[in-house]
Amino acid sequence: MIYEERRITLKRGQIDSFIAQFKESTLPAIRSHGGETLCTLSGLIGDPPEEMMQITAYPDMAAWTDAQDAFGTSRMENIDIEAVRHLKPIAYRPKETIPDEDLRGFYGHRRFFISPDDLDEFVHCSEKGIWPRIEAQDARILGLWTTVASTTPQEVVLLTGYHGPAHWEETRALGDRPQQIDPDIWNRGRELGQHRRDMTIKSWVRLMRRLEV
Repeated sequence: MIYEERRITLKRGQIDSFIAQFKESTLPAIRSHGGETLCTLSGLIGDPPEEMMQITAYPDMAAWTDAQDAFGTSRMENIDIEAVRHLKPIAYRPKETIPDEDLRGFYGHRRFFISPDDLDEFVHCSEKGIWPRIEAQDARILGLWTTVASTTPQEVVLLTGYHGPAHWEETRALGDRPQQIDPDIWNRGRELGQHRRDMTIKSWVRLMRRLEV
């Protein structure tokens, strides 16, 4: 699988028009080439709502290339600017098919910058420590990716779903252990979370709202 990250800045007041056009023409064209859009997100905290992001999965680069006809000039009436890049998955998320019960109304979009030498250990800390803890708190990991292009430092992209801003705050592991969470899961999550922070050169996060499409 190959994943497309599409960042879109909409013209003011064009969110509803953009979503309607995407549902009517763009999404069916994507699906006709075997693609599937995992999420359509709009800025909530850290960006205005006109700052959008979509993650779309394609079977391969040939399918992605064929699907580019879906993004025609008719979209220009809604869009100010957009940029696209390719991502590759590096963990057991995203799932091949994402069930409805895994979806959340809000997503943390986080970008990490690490040494390429630390990538495997970074993924280990995420999969074996942090993710079990926050999923025990009813968050859901949508996916973990890195860029197809090799860079130094290396960028890692994480999308995690939450029920709302307050739920996001609850998962920060800064306070006492919630009673419903197993102590081993909690302690391992905090330990490996600290190890992951130690590997992180810098990181950046914004909270986004998932739009129904």
